[in-house]
Amino acid sequence: MIASVYFSVGRLIAYLALGLVVGYFGVAFFNPNAAAIVVIPLGIILVIYGFLISFGTKMKYASVICCGFRRVKSTFLLGLVMGLWPCIPLMAALTYSVTLSNTLQSLVFMISFWLGSTAYMPILGILAGTLTRYAVVHSNAERVRRISGIALVVVGFIFVSRGLAYALSTGVVRV
Repeated sequence: MIASVYFSVGRLIAYLALGLVVGYFGVAFFNPNAAAIVVIPLGIILVIYGFLISFGTKMKYASVICCGFRRVKSTFLLGLVMGLWPCIPLMAALTYSVTLSNTLQSLVFMISFWLGSTAYMPILGILAGTLTRYAVVHSNAERVRRISGIALVVVGFIFVSRGLAYALSTGVVRV
C-alpha cells in the first residue's frame, strides 16, 4: 500500500512538471490553427487506439518498456519516470493542456488526469500485497480493457470535436 502511494506521488510530480511547462508554452504560443492541426489527428489516434484496446489487440511494447526498470528500487523514482514516459493518453492530456487559457488551468487539468489514472493505485497496492491470488483468479482483465478502450474512444471524439471547433473559429474550415 505504501509503495503504491510513493509511486503515485512520483507520477503526480512528473505530471505537475509537465503541466507547468506545457501550460506556460500554451499561454505563450497558443494558436487555434496549430491547435486544430494537432488536436484532430491526435483525437483520431485516440479513437483508433481505443477501438484496438476494446477489441482485444495486445500492445507489445509494454513488456519492453518495463524490462528497462528492473534495477530501479525506489517506487517513488519509478513513479516519476513512468509519469514522464510518453504514452498516448499522456500525449493527449498534454495536447489538451496546451490549449487551455492559462498555466493554472493546465496544472488543474494535469492533477485531474493524475487522479483519474491513480484512483485504482491504492486498490492495486492492497491486492498486490494481500489478495494477489484471488485477484488473478477472479478479475476480468477483458472487461477493464474494454472500458478503458471505450473511454479512449470518447476522449478521442472530444478531441476531434474540439479541433473542429478551433478550425471553424479561425475560418480554416467553413460550413
